[in-house]
Amino acid sequence: MSLSATARPPHGSDVVQPFLLERAAVRGRFVRLATTLDWVLGAHDYPDRVGRELAELMVLAGAFVGALKFEGVFSLQVRADGPIRLLVVDVTNDGIMRGYASFDRASLLTAHEQGTATLYGRGVLALTVDQRPAGGAMQQGIVRLDGRSLSEAVLAYFHQSEQIPTGLRTAIGRDPFLHRWRAAGIVVQAMPGEGSQDPEERAEHWRRVMLLLQTASEAELLSESLSIDEVLWRLFHEEGVRVFQPLPIEPGCSCDEERVREMLLRFPRHEIEAMRLEDGAIEVTCQFCSRRYRFARDDVSALQDESDARRLGDRR
Repeated sequence: MSLSATARPPHGSDVVQPFLLERAAVRGRFVRLATTLDWVLGAHDYPDRVGRELAELMVLAGAFVGALKFEGVFSLQVRADGPIRLLVVDVTNDGIMRGYASFDRASLLTAHEQGTATLYGRGVLALTVDQRPAGGAMQQGIVRLDGRSLSEAVLAYFHQSEQIPTGLRTAIGRDPFLHRWRAAGIVVQAMPGEGSQDPEERAEHWRRVMLLLQTASEAELLSESLSIDEVLWRLFHEEGVRVFQPLPIEPGCSCDEERVREMLLRFPRHEIEAMRLEDGAIEVTCQFCSRRYRFARDDVSALQDESDARRLGDRR
């Protein structure tokens, strides 16, 4: 295994580690998350099943970001009509990640012991790269869940849209005593036009890599004692593993008081008035990080005046 000359991330940190299997001409990403999971899932009282689904989506989002070159935000979003109505994970090009889930607690209880099809009902998985703040464009791909797990839906997306042979293995765990989350995943993809020009030899390389990937145990993927390099070496040392510059992942949210203020200014005076609490203030809670923003009575009145002024200016 060869290591890049750049500094390695601290062992145990949240990271996306790109790698290459030279013999098979297969590229991959190894994702491990812990601190980010605890930050995202700890901000909400999610049932375990919802937490596991959101954790899996976070791993998948990390795997995508490790393969993309963009300046902006990459998002994975699930919209469905089952007990889980919405899952969202955003990751910036700098590796700042946040996530959120919306669900119906009552119907979730009846679907607890049933499969993914019941958990989501009819739904879609949307993949979005938004580079508009940096002057770029927004691109989006959509795949139907059709009773598939989140990982299966991602594989279906690559099969239908990218037409790139892709393999995926994920693991989600939670310490029963400390209640700390850990999640990990390995994604491998064939590199069209690279490696052997013999189709049968390329197919054999791919078959071997997939067999090796399936030998990865949950314990290895989630291990706090085995580094990513050690796990990759265990799995793929005969393939010639080369690792590259890792992308550290950190928890974070883009919300701030000014953004919330601008959001409120989109409403007309009477709708802002309806948001007031008994003391005349307005409180807004970020769905992602649960941070609360409070605007006092006089601040709300000033917002209403500014909202009126903006609407008057728009009509002129």
